[in-house]
Amino acid sequence: MKKLIPLFLAFCCLQGAGFCEDETTSPSEDEIQQYKYTIIKTTSNYSPIREGANVNAKRFSHLKKGATIFADDSNEDFFRIDLGLDKYYWIEKKYVSVDSETNTKELPKIESLKFSENPNFYFVEIKTPVLTAYNEIETSSNSLDFILYDVILDKENLQIKGSTKADFKISKDKFNNLKISYNSNYPLVGHEVETTENGLILKIKKPLDINKKHPLKDITIMIDPGHGGPDSGACANGLREKDINLEVSKVLLRKLKHEGARVYLTRDEDVDVDLYDRIDIAKEHHSDFLISIHQNSLPDRKKVNEKHGVGVYYYNKEAYKLADSVQKALLEGTKFRDDGVNFASFALTRSAMPVCILVECGYIIHPEEAKKLSDVEFQKLLADCIVKGLENYLKESF
Repeated sequence: MKKLIPLFLAFCCLQGAGFCEDETTSPSEDEIQQYKYTIIKTTSNYSPIREGANVNAKRFSHLKKGATIFADDSNEDFFRIDLGLDKYYWIEKKYVSVDSETNTKELPKIESLKFSENPNFYFVEIKTPVLTAYNEIETSSNSLDFILYDVILDKENLQIKGSTKADFKISKDKFNNLKISYNSNYPLVGHEVETTENGLILKIKKPLDINKKHPLKDITIMIDPGHGGPDSGACANGLREKDINLEVSKVLLRKLKHEGARVYLTRDEDVDVDLYDRIDIAKEHHSDFLISIHQNSLPDRKKVNEKHGVGVYYYNKEAYKLADSVQKALLEGTKFRDDGVNFASFALTRSAMPVCILVECGYIIHPEEAKKLSDVEFQKLLADCIVKGLENYLKESF
C-alpha cells in the first residue's frame, strides 16, 4: 500500500474522482507542508519505467520524450514515481529532467477522444493539456489495453469524435485512469504512441491483407544483421559473429525478395548501428516485421555441449506466434538442437512497431555448428527456413 500522505493528498485534489475511498483520517497541515512531489519529465524516447530501483528490474512501460511524472522519493540513480496506482514504480535519473516541486498532484483532464482510420492504421487522438505516463498492455496476441495514468476522466462529459470499423471500448480502470481497449479477430501487427502539441495519438496497425498463395507478396520486412563495426559480437572457431550475421542476412534478403516481399537491411556493410536506430530505420521503411539475425554464445563456454542449437526470441505477445513458426521451420530444416522459443527483454525484441523477433541461428562457439554456420549452402538453408516460418505464420494467422 502507498504511504498515508500521498493517498490523502490525492484525495484532497481529486475528491469525487474515485482515486481514494478511505476518508476516515486526514493528514495534519504540518504533514502536508513537509510532503513534496518532484515533477520530472522524460528527456528521450524509449524511457523505461521499472518495477524496482535497479536496471535489471522488470520493465513496466516505455515513454516518449516529454511525459510528466510525479516523483515522491529518490536514491542515487532512480526516482520513485507515483502513478496513482497501488504500488510504486521507478525511473532512472538519466532519462528525466527535474521540472519543479509541488505539494499536490494537480492532474490534467482528458478533454476529448477522436477516432479515425486510414488504409493502414486505426488512430485514437487523446487531447489533454499534459502528457502523463501511459502503458500499452497486450492482453492477448489479438488485443490491447492502452492506459493513460494520473489523469482526470469524466467519462459522462467526455467529448468523443469520429469512428472506426475497429472494436474499441472506452472505460475507467479501478483508479479512474483512461483505458482504451482494442480487440481483433487477427493478431496485432504493430502499435505505438506518438506525441502531439495537444496530447498523444495511439496508432494500431490494421490486420495484414495476405495472399494465401503468395503470403509474403508486398509484406515489408527489415532484416537486422546483429552487431557490426567495432562490435564483433561473439568470436570463436576463427569466426566473428558480425560477419556471419551479415552473410546470412544478405542471403535472406534475396530469398524474401524472390517471394515478393519488400526487404531492407539495417546495415549492408561492417558498420556500427545503434540499437534504437535500427528500430527507427525499420519504422522509416514502414516495416511490418523486424528480424534480427545473430549467432549465439555462452558466458561459460565449457557448457556448450549441454546448451547449443537454434533458438528464437520475442518480447511482445503478438510476436510469439511468429517466433514459434520460425523456430519450427528452423528445427525441421537444420536438425539443430532445440534451444527454445524464448521470452527476452532485448532492445530490439521490445519493439511493438514493427513486430520483432531475434533469431539465434546456432552457437558460434560450438565447433560443429560453427562449421555449418560459415558454409554458404547452410546459410541458404537457414534463409529458406526463416522464409518458410514467415509464410506459415502469415497463412495460418490471416
